[in-house]
Amino acid sequence: MTIEYRQKALEALAHYNITTTEIELLRHNENLTYRVGNEYLLQIHEPTEGFSAEFFYDGVDRVDIYKSELDFQAYLKKQSMQIREAVENRYGELITKLQNGTYVTVSKWLDGESLDKLELNDAICYQIGDMLAHLHQKAKGFRVSPVKTYGKQHCECTKRRFQALENLGLSNEYSLIMQKCCDHAGVVLENVQDEFQMIHGDLSASNILQTPNGLVPIDFSFFGMGHPMYDLAVLFGNIGGSLARRQQMAEGYRNAGGTIRYDVLDACFILTLLDCLGIHYEQWSKQEWFASRMQRWHKENLIPYVQGERIYADDFYLLHVQG
Repeated sequence: MTIEYRQKALEALAHYNITTTEIELLRHNENLTYRVGNEYLLQIHEPTEGFSAEFFYDGVDRVDIYKSELDFQAYLKKQSMQIREAVENRYGELITKLQNGTYVTVSKWLDGESLDKLELNDAICYQIGDMLAHLHQKAKGFRVSPVKTYGKQHCECTKRRFQALENLGLSNEYSLIMQKCCDHAGVVLENVQDEFQMIHGDLSASNILQTPNGLVPIDFSFFGMGHPMYDLAVLFGNIGGSLARRQQMAEGYRNAGGTIRYDVLDACFILTLLDCLGIHYEQWSKQEWFASRMQRWHKENLIPYVQGERIYADDFYLLHVQG
């Protein structure tokens, strides 16, 4: 950890009744995330360079979103879910604003190992699906405002993001097909708005902990109102790299009471891919792997989708993947 990163953490912790100086930087993506001693998790809401998620929150005050996120987690905890508990600062507040305008939150540490550090197997993938179904069931009764919504309006925001990225090197050909995908997904999601509920929004392997009491979702930074298939699509994109994994997650989800809508799953899978491209393009486009991967996404996912073809078969086989 650099001196600068440590100094940022110490400045933030000065607002809390926390005396330990043992600080470990865990990661820096949408937030600077630290482990503080053995008791606390510190998040400084300052994205790393090239991580651009502002288009997600067009017209919404981010501090209000942070408050809604904490309210959502508190609600889940009351529903007997294992969730990190927010910690008040010296002034009795759950959100701290630093002198430079950056926001900070602290929560109690939750013992466990994130799934990106473990070897995944069929049993864990089944448990992931089971965990997701229970999360969706517990979250159904919660409403809050303001909140991010993963519907047609979000698709419009993502379209504008790709238009802007043409000024940063995104080809017009790719931009147009991405915008058409946004239109198609927006129509599907508009038709299932009555099925929207609170979702996690970012269930990657690094945002799921294996604990002595089972799997636990963490980091609700991208939570919002959306279709439950958005969460499943994120899992398929981040963890479901093989057919067997996707099938196990789907089986766990169904057996715990979840319902799978294939048309919505396809729309959400495309939208999660587009969301990732919108957020990470400035970083990814500089990497050697990106050009060939972008060609594959274009050929195997984006073109088939705008042509009205299915992305997933009934058994969750990716229909257009080659090689």
